[in-house]
Amino acid sequence: MASLPNAGSLSSPLKFPASSGFESVPPKLEILRAKMNRSMSGLFVGPMPVSQFLEEFLKPAPPNAVVPPVSLDHFNALPKAVHEKELYQPFISLVHDHGLVPDQTRSTMYREDVDTSEKVTQFEELELHLEFKPDDTSDPLNEPDAGIDRLTHQFEASTVDRSKCRAQLIHYATEWCSRQHRRFAFTIFIGDPYVRFIRWDRAGAIVSEKFNFRQNSRPLAEFLWRFTHLDDAGRGRDPSVRIATAEEAALAEKHLSDWKPRKKRPVIVFKVPDVDGKPREFIAWGCLANPGSLTGRCTRAYPVYEIATKKRFFLKDTWRAYDLGQEADILRELQAANVEHIPPFVCGGDLLEDVTMTDLFVPEDDDDGDAAGGKAGSNISGDEAADQASGSVAKPKEAVTPRPKRSGSWRCGSFWKRITQRFHHRFVVDFIDKHFDQFSSSKQMMQAVSDAFAAHRQAYERCKIIHRDISSGNILIAPDGRGILNDWDLAKRESELKRRRRHEKTGTWEFMSCLLLQNHHPLHTIQDDMESFVHVILYHAIRYLPHNKSLMTQYILDNVFSNQNILANGDYYGGEGKRAVFMRDSIADLVFTANAPLTDWVEFARDAVRDWIAHVDPRHKDKRGRVLGKAKNSSAAPVTAPSDLDLTDHESMASAFADCLLFADWPPDDTPIDALAGLQQRSSTTRSVRSLTSSSKHPLEMDDMDEDGSIGGARKRTKNSQARRGSRLVPSSSHSMNTRSRTRRSET
Repeated sequence: MASLPNAGSLSSPLKFPASSGFESVPPKLEILRAKMNRSMSGLFVGPMPVSQFLEEFLKPAPPNAVVPPVSLDHFNALPKAVHEKELYQPFISLVHDHGLVPDQTRSTMYREDVDTSEKVTQFEELELHLEFKPDDTSDPLNEPDAGIDRLTHQFEASTVDRSKCRAQLIHYATEWCSRQHRRFAFTIFIGDPYVRFIRWDRAGAIVSEKFNFRQNSRPLAEFLWRFTHLDDAGRGRDPSVRIATAEEAALAEKHLSDWKPRKKRPVIVFKVPDVDGKPREFIAWGCLANPGSLTGRCTRAYPVYEIATKKRFFLKDTWRAYDLGQEADILRELQAANVEHIPPFVCGGDLLEDVTMTDLFVPEDDDDGDAAGGKAGSNISGDEAADQASGSVAKPKEAVTPRPKRSGSWRCGSFWKRITQRFHHRFVVDFIDKHFDQFSSSKQMMQAVSDAFAAHRQAYERCKIIHRDISSGNILIAPDGRGILNDWDLAKRESELKRRRRHEKTGTWEFMSCLLLQNHHPLHTIQDDMESFVHVILYHAIRYLPHNKSLMTQYILDNVFSNQNILANGDYYGGEGKRAVFMRDSIADLVFTANAPLTDWVEFARDAVRDWIAHVDPRHKDKRGRVLGKAKNSSAAPVTAPSDLDLTDHESMASAFADCLLFADWPPDDTPIDALAGLQQRSSTTRSVRSLTSSSKHPLEMDDMDEDGSIGGARKRTKNSQARRGSRLVPSSSHSMNTRSRTRRSET
């Protein structure tokens, strides 16, 4: 790999590292790259004509900067090589000595003051990525032959070597865009004697046709000439983020040292839109969440400090799908409705015209609708483009004018539903959290989830808004120990959900309802979210608290929460382990040590979810294998439900939370201990649950799920265990729950 990095001083000469740094791929990277390859499958759009690629994405150099004359075979002087590193210096000479990167323009290679002797590839400094291969056998894309039907042609090459090369490019682009704040990025792929240009953004990648640079060197020379004359915004850097001044860096040291990054990272300053149209600036240092994927929401999260108010806040930076509303608007609405246990909103919204472009070159998706109030895209005027380059940001709720689709008769393939237009969204809240898995006791765990459940209930009852991503990562703990329901970026109003859904499910895999994982119904319901609250408690109680299944902890977490299968069409499918917990009593005799309140709540919750599943989808068997009920049309969850079911609404579970927290016999000292700590991450066909410690998102995205056998013994149930709706009602000898909820049917 070669690099065309930071646009530093105006006269810095070109410099390449001595070696690529990625020539030998450690085996541990292969699994990661294979996942990245799957996540990007179907997101490569091409092959775009080279002339159109240059016209669309790299504006011409100024009139007074004329590209030096280049012969057709200029780059044919590049020697044939066996190893890619043998191509680096000869290529530099052909570029630099011919003046294709003039000294009077910003350097596109490593500056002379960037030391690459210890760290060859410095993603923080990259401006342009070049990948060299000594031949074209690793070309990651598959150019169609003349006369081939492009609608049916598979553009992404499928052979092992070519797939690995594509995964390598995805990996580099992912890491690059994670280390920098970028709107897009460029790669030049050279597989001697061919060249391709690639433009990456958060929606996918546009790929040019390949051309023979030995026979026609001019397009490559033109690309480099244009690129060197672009400013930072034209090269893809986010103009609304800048490096902090020395004074601002000192303030970060003083006020943000609790979140100092483990590795050296620069202090930066974000611009965030405010209601008056004038952006506010926030200093940031240590990032609490970095994007783990190239496409999708790609969320970042920072504790920040504002000089004007002398206060610390929390900033979220993400790329929202066009048919999802602005999270900032959702928080404003919830705050206006006095919904409790949510982050207090400060300012923010969409960044002015900061939007993906890959989606412009694929057909409209008729299923997407116009939930965001318009079709994909927006026209950018000359003035707006100037604002964009200067880092301007939009006023909150500013309308976006739809952009027309570009011509794409050259593209291969016909299924583009996963290529979704995305808008750059950034906002600030007046709350800095403690992660949910840092709860201090089982009672605090239950209190935090109970508070988050209350926020979910109020949002639905007052605003008809459904969260749709209940997970441990989205439940935070305030300094007083109370819970906060965070991350409303996937939330939708119930009326919007009645339209046809997008092509992806929503949620975090480990905590999604079993029926959603089994593709039972397309509409995400409040019952799906309520089941997710149950999974949050089950997962963390089993992992962090003592219980009678301790020898099976990792087995349970793997097979109940993390288990997944890949269908023939590439879709992910799961939920069998979760369904077994509810329908086949797979962990029926689970008992938490000296913790009757938690044990009883879990049994109530299992009963509640089991009864809901049996009502919605009666096609299941009991533990003796008998079919219970006849199959019904399961194309959608029912609009109404019998009033005696605990998950019909929030009332019963809210009462169960309240009753549970009233008990006096919670363990006095049950500091959580991670049962998986110290265990080696093992290779498995299921996703390792330990990945939750770093990211709780499903690897299909890691960010793009935004739309779109028995384990234990049999559980003993008694008639009295269902005497009332809304409570866990088999009291232990030392306590009993209140039965203030409305009467429930007796078990027959």
